[in-house]
Amino acid sequence: MRKPEPIQPTATDRTEHVLPDDSAGFKLAEAMAWYLLEKKAEDVVVLDLRGFSDVCDFFVLVSGRSDTQVKALGRHLHRRQEEAGHGPSHIEGQSEGRWVVQDYFDVVVHIFQAETRHYYQLERLWDDARRLDLNPDWFRAPEVALRHPELDFTFAPGAETQGS
Repeated sequence: MRKPEPIQPTATDRTEHVLPDDSAGFKLAEAMAWYLLEKKAEDVVVLDLRGFSDVCDFFVLVSGRSDTQVKALGRHLHRRQEEAGHGPSHIEGQSEGRWVVQDYFDVVVHIFQAETRHYYQLERLWDDARRLDLNPDWFRAPEVALRHPELDFTFAPGAETQGS
């Protein structure tokens, strides 16, 4: 049996999307990033895989400092997504706490311990994808609030240091 050929993005696919955008997939990825930052996730990255993958449109990649934090991040994201009416199609790794994967069709979330993330290097594997690094400051921008009127970014992590 012959192995399927990888998808070869065209120049149009590569330049069609600019992050941030108003697509439903990006809004979902951005909201998920916020939920994970609420629980002190580190190194939050959104990869735009449109034109590169048929599996999903976005990856959200984050790191946690321990098994306990990785599990807590996974539980928190799952709870927040359920509250928003977005149940995952699949979750893996929640009981181990080294690498949790939550699949929400358009967005797949990878919650890693730093060593595991470094070992698998998904950012390097998908280095042609558009990348957006997010931190609490990102969520202070007025345009982010306009994309997410349902979310309250008033108490963004680290906000207490702003203006000091």
